[in-house]
Amino acid sequence: MRAYMKRFMRIIPLFFLFATTGFGQLIIKGTVLNQATQQPVPYANIGILNSNVGTLSNPDGSFSIMIPQKHRKDILHFSALGFRKKAVPMRFFQPEKPLTVFLAERTKTLHAITITGKKERNQTFELGNRSFRGGVLETDTTYAGRSMALLIKPKEADVKKGFTFPVFLEKASLRIFRNNLKSFRFRIRFNKVDPLTGQPGEDLVQQSMIVESTMKNGWLAFDLSALRYPVSGPFFVTFEQITDLKDRTDIADGYRKYMQEHPERLKIDTVEFEGKKAVRQMLRGGIDLPGTFIGIASSQAAADQFTSYVRETSFGEWKKVRGIVSATVTVSSQPNPAPTPISEKPCQSDQPECLAEQLCRDFMDNTGLNGMQISVSMANKPAWSAALGFADVKNNIAVTDSTLFRINSVSKAVTSLALMNLVSEGKLDLDAPIQTYVPAFPLKKYPVTTRQLAGHLAGFRDYNETDLSDFIRTEHFESATQALRIFENDTLLFKPGATFGYSTFGWNLIGAVIEGISGENYLDYMAKHVWKPLGLQHTSGDDIRKKQPNRSKFYDATGQENELGDWSYKYAGGGLLSTTQDLVKLGNALLYGTLFDKKSKDILFTSQRTTDGNETGYGLGWYVGKDKNGHRIWHHQGDSFSSSSHLLIYPDDQLVIAFLANSQDGVAFDIQKISELFYKK
Repeated sequence: MRAYMKRFMRIIPLFFLFATTGFGQLIIKGTVLNQATQQPVPYANIGILNSNVGTLSNPDGSFSIMIPQKHRKDILHFSALGFRKKAVPMRFFQPEKPLTVFLAERTKTLHAITITGKKERNQTFELGNRSFRGGVLETDTTYAGRSMALLIKPKEADVKKGFTFPVFLEKASLRIFRNNLKSFRFRIRFNKVDPLTGQPGEDLVQQSMIVESTMKNGWLAFDLSALRYPVSGPFFVTFEQITDLKDRTDIADGYRKYMQEHPERLKIDTVEFEGKKAVRQMLRGGIDLPGTFIGIASSQAAADQFTSYVRETSFGEWKKVRGIVSATVTVSSQPNPAPTPISEKPCQSDQPECLAEQLCRDFMDNTGLNGMQISVSMANKPAWSAALGFADVKNNIAVTDSTLFRINSVSKAVTSLALMNLVSEGKLDLDAPIQTYVPAFPLKKYPVTTRQLAGHLAGFRDYNETDLSDFIRTEHFESATQALRIFENDTLLFKPGATFGYSTFGWNLIGAVIEGISGENYLDYMAKHVWKPLGLQHTSGDDIRKKQPNRSKFYDATGQENELGDWSYKYAGGGLLSTTQDLVKLGNALLYGTLFDKKSKDILFTSQRTTDGNETGYGLGWYVGKDKNGHRIWHHQGDSFSSSSHLLIYPDDQLVIAFLANSQDGVAFDIQKISELFYKK
């Protein structure tokens, strides 16, 4: 909540720490640490997107945040300047157990600075709003992270005096109208202008600059000259008020004292809060209220000339306001004479490899992904690949082309090649009952076939998402057949063929089919009859009992290492290790190889149908269809709480793309953006 002070008093609603407990709220506590150094990350932004639920970490990295009942199933977001973002589902938090969240440092991107050979006079310009007629006060002591943003752009008079972009940041100032605290802190940020909304967008500068002051009023100054940061167009300067738990408690105590001394200014009202009655305190406040008033200009002339936005918490919605924050930014036409930093070669629009890598780096920075591999081939020739980030953060081991990643459900696409091998040899009838090859498997109400299993039409269940023990298992199984006891006595969810029901357990049964036909262990069969013939030298089962050189570490949503148990129960459906280069080889073998004839490939990549004739969009271990631009595509993706994967084949474009990452974040990567860079739309 906030109060605007002019020459009059007004009623202020108060939502204090001491007044907002209860009503079904959950208090989440934890600590934010730098993943590389294990040191605290002070004043990290924490909150729920587009809500007024948000806070900042304390100087020691600790945090405590109240989560209303309606947000219990949301995602808690963490960010800090200079670090990659992290999104943690609320289910990871337990009220009685503080959780540590690790933030990885961002990729350092250097900015090209051009110094003209010709000696030119350096010009400086002050942009922004210097006028103010009152102040705005932040009084919410439950949450934190309130920010005020001012759009910075040149006036016509500046252009006449020679203003042209790019310009370099020199200093900024924020008007403090009245400060009633011993000290206060503000962090300055610079934001892009969102092209769709016109609101503050992504941060331009990834350096946390906080100024603390004891001033009672005046201009709070930020020296920006050391940044030597060039801006190439209009931008927002944003001032984020830094209040930790101690600050908010001190302010709340100050309000208690104020209300005790001025009881005539307190009004109590009752309101509905999440369906329950709640007491709201209204205070007829004044310039002596505890807190720091920020200068604003609230005239219509200021609103016509400037644009200002406010958000109440770290990830709250930006709202355009009439009260224009009083702030300025000084820029210069030349950077200060500090040593010129080495700059990276900027991306060129006609270089898909460069643009693809930037997409990957941006995604890593925006999600906190620690490490990834990606490979692209065109017409059966390598087109581009990248190994980014860390396979082992703690030991500073970088991802390489030979780093092994979990490929999750892309394992189904790999296993499908074994099915085609057995079909082509006349050893497997896809439409025969499962008991033909796995006699010990219990009969169900309806017969089940391998084709139905491979197309997710058999009726078997998938993981129970409300029971993590159904996914994270510690028992080791020596064969796919042995692992059947996990679900062999389950009843079918529907009559086979009736509907599409995704099931990794169904693919585990396919592993047992392969063992029943071949008389070999699933992994042994795959190594001998699929991986070796295709030259997949880095593909294997993820047997955690064995030391596997070059195997990546894996990380859960909080950034902590997490193996998530023994994956021997699901090798065929989701438990293999590989590299993107191996997966691209597999894709090219399907496009150009002689291992399978056209008839076999047609079986893999023809959509199955339900009994009522509807296409499922899934063949045998592969999704089939078209991408958003109408290009034909065969693909699969996979993810767990600690890894993610994509494999795409564009048969008409002769394009194969593979992506692997060591956390679940990678499942959200828009891999088709990479595709678009390498084929013509």
